[in-house]
Amino acid sequence: MKKLLIGFLALSLVAVLAIPAAATDIDVSGTYYIRGWYDDNSALYEGNTSNALYEQRLRMQSVFKVVDGLKLTVQLDAMEQVWGTNTPESQDSADSWGIHYGMKDDTYDGNVSIEMTRLDFVTKLGLISAGYWDTNVWGCEFGDNSFKVGRVQWTVPIGEKFYVIAGLEKDYEGDAKSWPGDDRYSDRDNDAYILAGIYRGEKVEAGLLWKYVRVAAMRDYGYYIGPPYYYASITGELNVLSPYFKATFDPFYVEGQLYWADGTISFEDLFAGQPDVDAEGLSWYLMGKFSFGSAYIGGLVAYSQGDDPNTSSAEGYAVNGGWDWNPCLILWNDDFNYKAYGTLGHNPYALTDGQMRNAQIYQIFAGWNPMEDLALRASYTVAFADQDMIGYPGYGVMQVDDDYGSELDITANYKIYANLDYMIGLAYFWAGDFYKGDTVLGPIYGEGEADYDPEVSNTYLLVHKLTLSF
Repeated sequence: MKKLLIGFLALSLVAVLAIPAAATDIDVSGTYYIRGWYDDNSALYEGNTSNALYEQRLRMQSVFKVVDGLKLTVQLDAMEQVWGTNTPESQDSADSWGIHYGMKDDTYDGNVSIEMTRLDFVTKLGLISAGYWDTNVWGCEFGDNSFKVGRVQWTVPIGEKFYVIAGLEKDYEGDAKSWPGDDRYSDRDNDAYILAGIYRGEKVEAGLLWKYVRVAAMRDYGYYIGPPYYYASITGELNVLSPYFKATFDPFYVEGQLYWADGTISFEDLFAGQPDVDAEGLSWYLMGKFSFGSAYIGGLVAYSQGDDPNTSSAEGYAVNGGWDWNPCLILWNDDFNYKAYGTLGHNPYALTDGQMRNAQIYQIFAGWNPMEDLALRASYTVAFADQDMIGYPGYGVMQVDDDYGSELDITANYKIYANLDYMIGLAYFWAGDFYKGDTVLGPIYGEGEADYDPEVSNTYLLVHKLTLSF
């Protein structure tokens, strides 16, 4: 740990020296967690084996305040791995020069990884931010699908409570020289442009986002059907609108958000002549909480549009509940689905992962702090599918029940120190008939022929986590 900290500070010093000014202040913060999982039966059928694992991550962030109004933020992740996988190369083998290169496989990021660099500077016309940092983070946590992209953002305050934001993002750069008569290799970028407004009052916050996204990375997507290659160029354009609000009227708190997306998918080359496909999506969320003394009760409802395979439109793909938003410990929890490999279900037509899609959920929850350092929380959730048919016409469509099931979650969080927390959680999931995937309709398996064993079984999850914050 000492060597890692020294290396991080040395790297930070190099970054600072690259700025033509003397650093006057450095703030270093971060987290280190170790988390253990026990997954009884995420495949949801009798006889499935359980899974148990530990995983960890160290994250450090330094903010270099060069002068007032000018700063550089650098974020580092290290040793992000499942225990027993990324063993150090020094314990395995070295190259012919006896030099060891970090970790020996790619499960998570066992090595040190610079995750974010962002430069912020204040001008007379507002705040300019440029670099590599999270996109798709807006308003409430619902709908957030954060990942790092190259971004430039301009934030202009209007008065003391209103802000206007404009920016551009580069998710993928694919430009190259065009061949004579062939521009397939040019204009292959994934770009986005945003315009937003935010109001931040004493008790109310509200905002509206417009985002235009163009996805052209697949303009040279190749199929090999004997010599030569055939190319199918696909381009997508999408407009997204998202209003949100957060309001506190003691002892009540309420927040909500909506995402609406509309666009087209167009085709060239091998698919030339194919009509454009309409792309659309709708998701929304509303949560309210009532606090009294050291306790609270509340509820939420959320919806994410599903795709109807009987229409030509691509519905429900553009927006969803987001992998940052984890409404339960099992159902649509990205930490469980990604970190613990817990995708729910055994029928490939009836699976759920870390993003709430094709669903509507209803949840009640309550929490209590019986002492200063202990927080208890419990929730009960029921979930239903928006569309009860899943698949693609002509290739096989699964008729499913719309009942995902219900889940009970109980968690306890205890502060061992002011900066050291221990959390333990228990979840039980009553699997609904959605996961049976009752009937396959289409030519792959035959009309009315069942694909997999339709029986489903319940599951439970145990998780505990130790988190150091500094």
